[in-house]
Amino acid sequence: MSEGDLTVMKPETMKSYIWLQTADGSIQQVEQEVAMFCPMICQEVIQKGVGSSKNHAISLPQRVNPAMFSLILDYCRFHQLPGRSNKERKTYDERFIRMDTKRLCELTSAADSLQLKPLVDLTSRALARIIEGKTPEEIREIFHLPDDLTEEEKLEPLKNTMDDPRIRLLNRLYAKKRKELKERERLKNVEVEEHVDERSVDDLLSFINGRDPKVVKMSKGKKKKKKKKDQKIVSSNDIHDKESHDLYSKQQCVEETGSSMREVPNLPSAEDDISTPKAGSEDEDIDDEIDPAMRELLDR
Repeated sequence: MSEGDLTVMKPETMKSYIWLQTADGSIQQVEQEVAMFCPMICQEVIQKGVGSSKNHAISLPQRVNPAMFSLILDYCRFHQLPGRSNKERKTYDERFIRMDTKRLCELTSAADSLQLKPLVDLTSRALARIIEGKTPEEIREIFHLPDDLTEEEKLEPLKNTMDDPRIRLLNRLYAKKRKELKERERLKNVEVEEHVDERSVDDLLSFINGRDPKVVKMSKGKKKKKKKKDQKIVSSNDIHDKESHDLYSKQQCVEETGSSMREVPNLPSAEDDISTPKAGSEDEDIDDEIDPAMRELLDR
């Protein structure tokens, strides 16, 4: 091989780097082969010609923090090398995603920002295995999600860009639930329309006037009870007054009878007539010349 060929090959064998800036503002130098494995970085280098120097570093998306970017670079360094078998790649991937749920979610978001689809699929499958068979409440607890959705929003169909049969089945179940919910709402509206107002006219007038019909009924009942009680008291008072009047009348009659008896003049008894004859009668007897025998009897 000539020296000219060596001079031509020497620049190609030299390792080149790309300057990248993460969300916290730190700038680091990454091998070009590794960085270009991410489609987003590859587009920035090709289309805009940035990343060749520290002053023209490529700004990474906000969701790519230094910790997640370090994991992404490890993934890219392993998979960008040719000659890896599928078994080796699968074993590496299984070890790579052994992390807690929070970091797995952050890694998925960062990989999606860099358009690194193989890593997004890997982390998404791992998350799917975590939530498989869990209820919505358990899923919200795992990912610390607030329950701020209405019942209709919870039943919205999911996007199925990959034509996943599990998502199709879930959307069918959601459609069935939505239909049942609409039917319940329809029956509820029909019951409200068919409801007949059984209140009386007095209750309706009380409601219009701003009074409670129950309070009005209670007040009417109290008034009736009070009226009956007053009638009982009046009747008892009448009876008592009548009895008192009768007693008073009897007492007055007795008093009048006594006073009339006291006003009758004392009549002379027979003995008084015999023993104490009046002077006028004696003169009359003398004038009539009473028999002396009779006079003697009268004197006795």
